[in-house]
Amino acid sequence: MASLWQTTMVRGGIEEGGAVMKVVVVGAGFAGLMAAWRLEEAGHEVVVLEARDRVGGRVWSYEIEPGNPQTRIERGAEFVLSGYDLMESVMKRFGLVLAPMGMSYYVREPRGVDTTHEAVAAAAGVVSMAAATAPHDSSLAELLDELDRSGAADSDALAAFRSRLEVTNACSAERLSAAAAADVALAFESKPSYRVAGGNQRVATELSSRLDGGVRLGEVVRGISWDEQRCRVVTDSGEVEADVVVLATPMAVTRELEFDPPLPPWKLDAWGRAGVGHAAKLHIPFVQNAPPADWSAVQNVPERFWTWTATDESGGVQPMVHCFSGSGPALERLQVEAGARTWAGRVASMRDDLPLDLERAVVTTWADEPFSREAYTAVTVETGKDDDELLRRPVGPLHFAGEHTAGDWAGLMEGALRSGARAADEVLVRP
Repeated sequence: MASLWQTTMVRGGIEEGGAVMKVVVVGAGFAGLMAAWRLEEAGHEVVVLEARDRVGGRVWSYEIEPGNPQTRIERGAEFVLSGYDLMESVMKRFGLVLAPMGMSYYVREPRGVDTTHEAVAAAAGVVSMAAATAPHDSSLAELLDELDRSGAADSDALAAFRSRLEVTNACSAERLSAAAAADVALAFESKPSYRVAGGNQRVATELSSRLDGGVRLGEVVRGISWDEQRCRVVTDSGEVEADVVVLATPMAVTRELEFDPPLPPWKLDAWGRAGVGHAAKLHIPFVQNAPPADWSAVQNVPERFWTWTATDESGGVQPMVHCFSGSGPALERLQVEAGARTWAGRVASMRDDLPLDLERAVVTTWADEPFSREAYTAVTVETGKDDDELLRRPVGPLHFAGEHTAGDWAGLMEGALRSGARAADEVLVRP
């Protein structure tokens, strides 16, 4: 590759007199930081540009009462689940540990319909088998309606299943591809769930603290000029030149960047087909000096949200209820754009077993956050069969990371980390 910085330093596997690439990573979420760390470990010069005033992207640990860990919430990604092998290996490297949550992400008590978790799990098995052979462009709603008419599964259990998948995928069943339900039966088996002790965002802060070049916060990237030999990243404050760029911003943001020359049609078309999921989180502290509660997981089937109470690193149940809702119609009904009041009131009606302080409720949305514009990627009826490969495929010196490029791991912290590692590996084998 032309225009490389030369060095006589032996570092991270670069041989003496070898070539050092200058790499700009756009985005300091899990994907961008993972890519940057691997590339620096290999001896290359890396600059990370982040639009926000913090690292972590859509992983954001926050204390409602600063200095009080009992009020710590995850305003973005929360659950560390089965199979998060890369995340656990990174945590081990940095001396981070997992805190068990008591409740299980996979098991929820359905309310609002006459069914049980066991019945919903059985329905999930039926749907999963049918989804495996459904046409790729058929919707989840069509598949569920067909199964309901045929009597293949209990109607209330199917309703609860539909509610849960809409919430989880942050997209309505009418737009979700039936493929989103393939292999989903595994998601209803009881398995433990965890958070990172001290907050999930610690993974990002640990990664960023190990970068020699650090992270330049408040750098809003507007566009990229590129050819096969050089890139120029344009920000609100100036320009940064590089040999290679790793784009690790959310899909909804990435496709609004200006590229000179424009990217090839196959890439732009895949971006255009990528589904954008919308979700919100709500956290409601308990009233002061409330008695301890038990851990729990309860799903409001009709209103498309679920709630949980969970243990933290102290071993006790945090005096807080956490809530998640997904899909545009659900968020509209909960009036999340107007704040926490409507949603908090509905939680209080459903969870009258909890001593909630509604005045301290905190709601977090991502669609209106300028550097996200979405919660995470959804597999919709417009998504093409080959889009996973197209989304991650490089274009010249431009490489692409982020949960939307993670295939089966899309939408997850593990997926973001894996995508960053994969993008770094691509850069390292460039000619």
